[in-house]
Amino acid sequence: MKLFWAVLSGACCTGHIVVAEPQITYNSFGMPGLIDMPSAQSAPDAELIFSVSQSGKSLRNTLTFQISPRLTGAFRYSAIGRPTDTLYDRSFDLRYRLLDETERRPSVAVGLQDFIGTGVYSGEYVAASKNLGPVVATAGIGWGRLGSHNGFDNPLGLISSRFDTRATGYTGTGGQIESARWFRGPAALFAGVAWPVNDKVTLKAEYSSDAYTQEVSHGHFAYRSPINLALDYQIKPTVQLTAYAQHGDEIGILASLTSNPKHNPNGATRDPAPMPVLPRAKAQVAPAGWSEIPSSRRTLMAALTPALRQDGIQLIGLSLTDTIAIATIENHRYQSQPQAIGHVARLLSNVLPASVDTIAVVPMVKGIAGSQVIFPRDALETHEATPTGAADMRAATVVTDAAAIDHKAASAEGIYPQFTWSFGPDASASLFDPDNPVALSLGAKLTAEWVPTRGVYVTGTLRQNIVDNYTSDPRYSDSIITHVRSDSTFYDRADGPVLHDLTANYRFRPGTNLYSRFSIGYLERMYGGLSAELLWKPVDSKFGLGVEVSAVRQRSFDGLGFAPLTVTTAGLGAPRSYDTVTGHFSGYYAFENGLHAQVDLGRYLAKDWGMSLRLNREFNNGWKVGAYATLTDISFDDFGEGSFDKGIVMEIPTSWSIGRPSRVTRSVVIRPLLRDGGAKLNLSDRLYDLVRDTHVPQLEAQWGRFWR
Repeated sequence: MKLFWAVLSGACCTGHIVVAEPQITYNSFGMPGLIDMPSAQSAPDAELIFSVSQSGKSLRNTLTFQISPRLTGAFRYSAIGRPTDTLYDRSFDLRYRLLDETERRPSVAVGLQDFIGTGVYSGEYVAASKNLGPVVATAGIGWGRLGSHNGFDNPLGLISSRFDTRATGYTGTGGQIESARWFRGPAALFAGVAWPVNDKVTLKAEYSSDAYTQEVSHGHFAYRSPINLALDYQIKPTVQLTAYAQHGDEIGILASLTSNPKHNPNGATRDPAPMPVLPRAKAQVAPAGWSEIPSSRRTLMAALTPALRQDGIQLIGLSLTDTIAIATIENHRYQSQPQAIGHVARLLSNVLPASVDTIAVVPMVKGIAGSQVIFPRDALETHEATPTGAADMRAATVVTDAAAIDHKAASAEGIYPQFTWSFGPDASASLFDPDNPVALSLGAKLTAEWVPTRGVYVTGTLRQNIVDNYTSDPRYSDSIITHVRSDSTFYDRADGPVLHDLTANYRFRPGTNLYSRFSIGYLERMYGGLSAELLWKPVDSKFGLGVEVSAVRQRSFDGLGFAPLTVTTAGLGAPRSYDTVTGHFSGYYAFENGLHAQVDLGRYLAKDWGMSLRLNREFNNGWKVGAYATLTDISFDDFGEGSFDKGIVMEIPTSWSIGRPSRVTRSVVIRPLLRDGGAKLNLSDRLYDLVRDTHVPQLEAQWGRFWR
């Protein structure tokens, strides 16, 4: 405690004490709050917070996301010391702000802490927060852990006697939603204040309703007082350090790093300046029938191809009449398709004869034409420099399906075959193994792609591990169902260069609103075989339907052949063979505010039947943050620890971090546990994700970049 007061005194004596605006601060659980206790505050919309707190023998790592202006979610991975071992615990939180603060009323939030997991931190609360000048005051009532100090009879017992008692422990193997315990058992009050001394330092004090019963029983500290004190220091707007004195006997520290997918850390991307629109001269006249002269098209192609290539755009084809020009392109640089379309349109205005009064651009992705974006040429000439140019241009634009366009007849000469490759460093991580919570591998990766003709793509990836921190003895899966995923550690540990995937794909348009894919080969690291997909997605609709069927066989650990070894808790056994047919019917819908939903119904790799739900919050710069859950006919007990498959997904665009345009993204999947129930094929470039950014809902969301 003396050390804490010394730090506190030093911070307060640094600079002048001034009245500062209240700031959002985070508690030791990674949520907006005081020290241990929550508040009713919310982070800015879409804020992403990673926090690490250490107190006694407890270490908490929390990833928090402001899902919407009112809804906050968090995933936590904790290491909790016990007398003979360490408990590694995974937990999820949710909080919803019911009421906003007004001049006379505080903001009010209701929250669920550790509502999916083993219940180590399980608790519920209702909190109210009010700004009193620069001071933020918070008071609330808690249940579960948050009702364990100076508790009293649950006031909800007046509604029903079921609220009077709360079950302990957890159901089955853990990981289930324990809704039967929510707001049950004794309740207790908590309160606290946060005072921003200046723009760097915030002092906090709270009366905690958490008795830390388990930690005290494990000898972490002696519980002497419910009063906690803290000092927050804002190193910079995205980094916050907190030192806190806890329960009169313990010192803790918290570090929080914040980021927001809405805002690029380097400001706006440094895009190359586009070519300006060239208005047509009134006296400019093209001879009738010019588009039928073969040399006319060749001349235009020769002018357009290198100019577009320099802009990261490939000209696939050009169709011409005397009054209409249709350019088919593939955008390899810009995260936003409207930005690429705008660049193509301006370049066309510079080279097309004056008789062309309608321009259409067909964005193609991996051999599939997603839409046809049509606009009058005079709209280009009129709206380029006006204040409302983007909106006016969108009003003049028509987007239609592109299935009927004869791309082959309009193809540029020498487009195919194409061959591209890349070589560079690669990092992979395996999380949450109790023997090695963060297993890292650094290596080199070679990726190649051969396109012999339109729609046919042959891709492959070769990876060589260079250094890792894997333990000498891998953890053997205790799964009692077929090991379709839980042996992944043996794939990660394969010696020598590993052929991660080698696949031939054919994608085409069988009709209006329809998209198809056929794939054969080593489809992913653990499976090879055949796969087919059909998607129905109208170009102007927020809704889509798809079906996918795959016949696959499990690959060997070394990546060569189809004979993985049998794995039991006793070790490795004889080679085995496993094949299955898996497939799903999928529904897709794009809601407002960038929320996208996907529902899958079908058969999974372990031959179990069930349903998956995935919700993503997506941003116009390419960021995606979401979560998914899968329930199948495999029982929670047979599934094993965690009860069912669930996780967090993120997709981070490279352009967001480097400040330059790029279509490269990095995907991250955080699973509490990788088990065998509800497992799907990890196929890349599924049709819906390929084509939807060329359709009306996504084009409209990003249309503001048309003139960029």
